[in-house]
Amino acid sequence: MERFLTNVSLLVFLIFFYQRIRHGLHILQLENYYNDRYIVWMKRYISKVLDIKVIIGLAISILLFFMNQVLWGLILQIIIYGLCIATTKKTKEKKAFVVTARIRRMYLTYMICFVVIGISANIGNVKIVWSMVNILGMLAYGSVYLINVINKPIETLIRKKFCQKAMNKLKEIPNLKVIGITGSYGKTSTKYILNTILSQKYNTLMTPESYNTTMGVVRTINENLTAMHQLFICEMGAKYVGDIKEICDIVHPTYGVVTAIGPQHLDTFRTLDNVKKTKLELVDALPDEEGIAFVNWEDENIRKAPITKRTITFGLSSEANYYAENIESTEKGSVFDVIIPDKGKITIKTKLLGKLNILNIVGAVAVADKLGLSADEIKVGIKYIRPVPHRLQLKQNPNGSIIIDDAYNSNHKGAQMALEVLKSFENKKRILVTPGIVELGDKAKQINQELGRCAAESSDFIILVGAEQAIPIYAGIQEKHYPESQIFIAQNLEEAIRKMNEIMTKDSVVLLENDLPDNYL
Repeated sequence: MERFLTNVSLLVFLIFFYQRIRHGLHILQLENYYNDRYIVWMKRYISKVLDIKVIIGLAISILLFFMNQVLWGLILQIIIYGLCIATTKKTKEKKAFVVTARIRRMYLTYMICFVVIGISANIGNVKIVWSMVNILGMLAYGSVYLINVINKPIETLIRKKFCQKAMNKLKEIPNLKVIGITGSYGKTSTKYILNTILSQKYNTLMTPESYNTTMGVVRTINENLTAMHQLFICEMGAKYVGDIKEICDIVHPTYGVVTAIGPQHLDTFRTLDNVKKTKLELVDALPDEEGIAFVNWEDENIRKAPITKRTITFGLSSEANYYAENIESTEKGSVFDVIIPDKGKITIKTKLLGKLNILNIVGAVAVADKLGLSADEIKVGIKYIRPVPHRLQLKQNPNGSIIIDDAYNSNHKGAQMALEVLKSFENKKRILVTPGIVELGDKAKQINQELGRCAAESSDFIILVGAEQAIPIYAGIQEKHYPESQIFIAQNLEEAIRKMNEIMTKDSVVLLENDLPDNYL
């Protein structure tokens, strides 16, 4: 009987443990395998990581083992693990967990540990073995951290191998020019706009979607770059000082675009100075003679930055080298002129919404002009520009209502500009759905309060997602004496969408502003 219960208990433990570590591995993946970011997540959701009911139950089971009540200890384990398995709800993942080669290696490390546990459980001291198993069950999420540490040496070697392969491939295409794009916001949209325009003259390759980490860039090069490509447009993201430099040391950009410098990812950067230092790593990496840095002159932090390389500025005023004027924006898009130095102006029509997209287009025009595209080629390219998915993407519903999908925007400046777009729909019922902005460090309260104030001036009904997330936004809304009857606080996105559908009419326009990833749920 004891042997039978031992193996049954081992089976239910493995199922329970798999559920926990799969979720933990998903979070680790979302945090780009950074252990310090994973620790921040564990602290944020400590009640989930250390489930007090499971800990108490398994502690009693351990106590029973040392009281020589092995059978009762095993039975209690089976009950606890079984209940946890049965009550664990399967939630829809916003960004799917991907079983990459790295995740498979982590699973292999777990398998080796389980084999040792299985053998020990059958031939070793049951009290000691099962006590250790139960402790492992209590600390399942913590084991993800430990396995990541164990596997780090081999992951470092594999990472170096793939990086070297990418660098070798780049050396085989000596005439390839690399355009790096970085910024606290606007980089993905600028990348898509620039790629669309430049493809009128050149064979281009860009990093897809939001691939902007070192390994995302490396993967793009290794899997997609060919000798036929003339330009590689490389989005560069960062959460730590040195991240941009690491990418630049691989791709060696000739041109760099800095879209903005702002209080983003302060959970890891800590200070705005560190953000500035990191974004300017792209400029520092440009060659002295041929290199050109294209910078957003509307950004105060960029204007104050110590840039020593050749610089071309773009903006919305004549203070910049390339700038937009005669701007006419409506809910259907914008018409404006772009002034090109020594070449006059070109008139541009676009369906993209918001001033931020106008700024992104001006920046792309500056790069295209310097790379030799004619005014006609630029204008043709702009005609093919489409909204980037989930970034101020306008969607018309069959009943006449409108959705402005800005779910992938996660910065305060972009959010404010999105609210300006919402405000422009003066003859519609304007509904905002947002959880606010995250990863702002000690600036979170201040920035989300400001978001609340802007929301109150732009929206006829506000749906906030997440009771805790909503606190500073709600405070900002209250400062504007906004009617309580026009505010709804949803526990999760599903409840928010139900409320949205309940109040939405054919005359409504809904702004979906930011959508928190799975590691904030």
